This record gives sequence, structure tokens and C-alpha cells, in this order.
Amino acid sequence: MKYAILALVLMGCGASSRHGSEANHARGASKTHGSIIGLARDHDTGDPIALAEIRLLGKGVDHVRTTTNDAGHYLIDRVPPGKYQVLAEFAGQPLEVYGIEVKAGDTVHVDLVFTLGRPDPIKYDFGDPKQNQIGRYKPSKLSAQLAVIEGTVNDISTRERVTGAVVSASTKGPHGDQTELTVSDANGRYRFSDIAPGTYAISAYYSISGRGQIEVRRSDIAVAGAEAVFVPLWIEMVH
Repeated sequence: MKYAILALVLMGCGASSRHGSEANHARGASKTHGSIIGLARDHDTGDPIALAEIRLLGKGVDHVRTTTNDAGHYLIDRVPPGKYQVLAEFAGQPLEVYGIEVKAGDTVHVDLVFTLGRPDPIKYDFGDPKQNQIGRYKPSKLSAQLAVIEGTVNDISTRERVTGAVVSASTKGPHGDQTELTVSDANGRYRFSDIAPGTYAISAYYSISGRGQIEVRRSDIAVAGAEAVFVPLWIEMVH
């Protein structure tokens, strides 16, 4: 088995809106079915959106509905393998994500970004690389002296999230190089909170037993005070 890395800029079906962490939601996949899980947020502030209405469209599953919980998370479990659309609505704004492929045993992460106050319809292809570009937002309670860098670690071949990757954020400070470390969680998410504004290099390291370590890196990530930057990281495992 050979591994390589690549960085990019970038019914038997039920639904649930159980409260708790997104990690606790990721239990809907089985050997014969998959699941769709995600987080609904506001584009400008990054705040999670509760009570967004979610509907799944696909062969034989047109009546599957759920809502996001208090933390903005949702789960649609026991999804038969196939191609699907996720339709969402909040505050009068419709959002559609199409081209979602679910395979048996897989959990597909489909995050939903609404533009609150600008209720124009949003529609996009789940496989569109433009949806994985760097994003910026202004958290409502972040001071001008602090910044946030967050994102996801993903496998480009399968679009699955990568759990347990060590992610670093490095910058040149007044006393030399400064590096922060974290680990991607059960949903492949990472976050550096309350860091100093500046220009960073973001790297993800992932160890494979008996195969060494793979790395992906994105440089020159500028983040201003009172700003959050979303930086997706993509690796490719070639078997």
C-alpha cells in the first residue's frame, strides 16, 4: 500500500436532532447503511444555527426530516447507499446541497452555511472544490486583540474527515517562532482559539502505523484581530 499527500486550496432511513456534541451524533453508519452529519452556521459570525429545518431527498427517502440542535448539529442516519440532496431552510432562506454520495458504512459530513439577513437561495454541488476554499468571518464576541483559526482535515479521495491528525499553527512573534498544537477531533475538526493576529502556516501531521508520517501544509494564512479564518486541509491517501 502506498500513501501520498496532496494539498488543495481548496425506508430504512431515519433522522435525529439529539442534543450533544457532533461526535456523539456520528453513530448512524452501519455495514449496510451510511449517515449524513453536519453543522449549520452563519456565514458572517460563524455562530451555530439551531432549529434549521433539514430534509433529505433521494430515492425512497423523500419524507426524512430533522432539525439542527442547540449547537447547530444535525444527523440523518440509516441512509441507504446512493446519491442524495440535502435541503435546509432557516429564517426564510433555502439552502440546497446536491451530489452527495453515501456509501455503506460511511459518515458523510455536510456542513451548511447560511447568510443571515441576506435570504437569497443558496445551491451548490457537494463536490465543488470552491466550497473548500479559505473562509473568513467575524465572531460576535471576539476582541480586536485576538483571532481564531479553525478548519477540517479531510481525505481528498473519499471526502472523509481525518480524526487524530496533529495540527500546528506557526507564526513569527516578537520573541521568535511561535507554534500552537491541537488534534483533529472525531469529526476531523480543529480550532485555535484566542491566538494573536498575524500570518500563520497551518500544517497537519498524520501517522500511519508502519508507514511513517504524512503532512499537508498551507502557508501565508493572514488573520486580523477580531477575525476567524476557516482553513480546510486536504490529504490524499493512495492505496
